[in-house]
Amino acid sequence: MRKWSMVRRKQPIKQSTKTTRRETNEPDGRTSRCPSSPPIDSKYVINGLTTHLKHWEDIGWIGIDNATFFQAIAYQLRRRPAPTTFQWVKGHAGHLGNERADHLALTGTLRPVPDTIDTYVPRNFDVQGAKLSDITQQLAYKAIMKKTQLNYHRSTLCLLDVTRFAIEPISKTLETDEAIWRGCRNKDITKNIQMFIYKTLNNAYRIGDFWSPIPAYEHRAKCMICRDEIENMEHILVLCNDPARKIIWDLAKGIWPTEHGPWPDPHIGIILGCGLISLPQAQNNENLTMGASRLLRILISESAYLIWVLRCERVIRGTDHSENTIKKRWVNAIDKRLQLDRALASKNRRKPKTTTKVENTWSGIIHDSSLQPPQNNWATNLEVLVGIKLPRPSQTEATR
Repeated sequence: MRKWSMVRRKQPIKQSTKTTRRETNEPDGRTSRCPSSPPIDSKYVINGLTTHLKHWEDIGWIGIDNATFFQAIAYQLRRRPAPTTFQWVKGHAGHLGNERADHLALTGTLRPVPDTIDTYVPRNFDVQGAKLSDITQQLAYKAIMKKTQLNYHRSTLCLLDVTRFAIEPISKTLETDEAIWRGCRNKDITKNIQMFIYKTLNNAYRIGDFWSPIPAYEHRAKCMICRDEIENMEHILVLCNDPARKIIWDLAKGIWPTEHGPWPDPHIGIILGCGLISLPQAQNNENLTMGASRLLRILISESAYLIWVLRCERVIRGTDHSENTIKKRWVNAIDKRLQLDRALASKNRRKPKTTTKVENTWSGIIHDSSLQPPQNNWATNLEVLVGIKLPRPSQTEATR
């Protein structure tokens, strides 16, 4: 077992998840003169109470999740006359104390009224502000934004709720508003699609009801294909009878490897929350699950954005797209992401983590130039020609 000694000086603590909140509530802070060694399965909490504590206090706890709980625990630990060490144990491994803590945490989440936790810290223990020598422009900006109260538009609040409950069945987590906004900037999503999702959540596009109150332009609020339907973003991406929409989602569904689970039905909430999608972990293969989740985020985001781009070309430019053109553009969009990943893996070939991420993301949907499974070094060797493997058309389509 690895042990972490509590540093006997003022140090800060970090906040993040529900699990962290449970872990930070485990040390009881009693003034016993006997040494204490509580078992904890979170290295994040242990490091927060030891290694990172002084730095977090020096920056005034700016940007630290669950800071209130960490500060209270640090105060309780410092007032103990006896030393405290933390013993790391593997989570969900049958450790009696850890299993009981998980059970208590689950019981607490089911209570209609949450428990009141004493987080009082006396002024002589409560370090205020941040040191000028440690403050940066980024930290100062975070501090200002934290004190800024944002009033969201009603449509934005509705979309946040729709997103939250749409991705819950996939990720098994009910995400917060902050997590949804953070998901818009997921690195697996390209910059232009990040902005597209962000603007959609803020209802910033001039479509649908935007045109309804403007005289002589009311007709723009209706979908040109479905006629009587208001053309909001949900209609464009999920409900419209535009053939391009159906073709693109069918292509994404057809290329999705069935061993990763069923393909989720297109939904505006899943599209807006695709940056937060995380599939349940496969048995004894965390890397494979992470790769599948990443592939799902890429397929959903790229497909939705292409539907929006084709719609704009059709409505604004009057461009008609053939079925073959739509398929080629979708294949090019996905293949571009594949080749970008390969270029990054080739550049960082000394980092096995990057190569593993690329291989776990794409290995189930690619083939080489001879339509055979690619070589073992396809991710880092750019001389190996590989591309995505489209699903075979049905017999009726093939004989048309």
